[in-house]
Amino acid sequence: MTVSSRDPYLDCLKGFAIATVVLGHTFQGATPDFDHYLPFRVVYSFHMPMFLFVAGMTASLGLARRLNEELNFLPYAYEIRSRALRLLVPFVTWAVIQYFMLRPEGYDPVTWLVHIFHVPDAGLWFLLTVFQCCCVLVLVDITVQLVSMRLTPRHAGTTNNPTILYLFLIVTGLVANFLIGSIPLSQTFLPKGYFIFFFAGVIFHMLRPAGISNAFRWIPYVTFVTLVPFWYRTEMSPVASLFWHPKFVDSLYRDLVAFAGTLAFIDLVRVFVDKAAPWLTRSTTYIGRRSLDVYAIHFYFLAYFPPVIAPIAISLGISLLLRTNLVTSWLCLGQEPLDIWRISRDRLFKTLRPAPE
Repeated sequence: MTVSSRDPYLDCLKGFAIATVVLGHTFQGATPDFDHYLPFRVVYSFHMPMFLFVAGMTASLGLARRLNEELNFLPYAYEIRSRALRLLVPFVTWAVIQYFMLRPEGYDPVTWLVHIFHVPDAGLWFLLTVFQCCCVLVLVDITVQLVSMRLTPRHAGTTNNPTILYLFLIVTGLVANFLIGSIPLSQTFLPKGYFIFFFAGVIFHMLRPAGISNAFRWIPYVTFVTLVPFWYRTEMSPVASLFWHPKFVDSLYRDLVAFAGTLAFIDLVRVFVDKAAPWLTRSTTYIGRRSLDVYAIHFYFLAYFPPVIAPIAISLGISLLLRTNLVTSWLCLGQEPLDIWRISRDRLFKTLRPAPE
């Protein structure tokens, strides 16, 4: 996606989302008993499902375009290739960096990489999760295209009934999520438990790009504030223990809290974008465009003061250095390097250019 085609709201949303990740890790280090620390529980109850939801919102832009074009497998191949460069390459690179910084006992670089893929939580697991979710979404997309070609007439590469097409998409995505859930538990296949949030973000942004309607905006706020005090990361909620099937209810309860917190969060960010000063929104948008960079780097600077701000600021500084080099930009961040001299020149000329009379 080029800069000109980016959605500033989504970038701003990703900026706040990565801030919650840094905040959650900061709370995690605030006390040895962080699992019972209320600020930690509030953030952790929704922040990673929310990040998957936002990733799905971003993925919906390409999906909506492909659904209204003739079926062509080449764009899907390009999509997987692009996602692999953007997500898998940094996942591997930072795992190697982690090995040489920590020197984990009993591992060499090769066995450490094998370990990271087997237990992604030991590395930047979110990148692998998003990549796998994108691969599943491609399969869902192709299935919808093939089914819609058989069941609905097409003209000029588009369906005559977009409602039916979206219905196909929702049903196919839910079936895919069910099939994922039936896969034997594996730490390597991460969409199990997360694809539903990613796919919900896709559908939400396609159907409600302007956000929740005013009549229902209060519901996620009330739901989240009411339920989150009883959410625990490693324990069953006391709410679930009141029911006949507590494990099943606890699973539903966790998803409900995560969805409520996510919807409330993205609504708050929309209010921020509408009301905040332009310089604040521009700053948050910039952080959002560097969310992968902050996610990869901030762990090493969580102890710096002031909390949250310092790890993000240092991460952005290191990101700038990495992005100005061809090798480090591709390997660490999965993107083309910045042409810092051209950017500086353009901004200088823009500043010096006389205003039109």
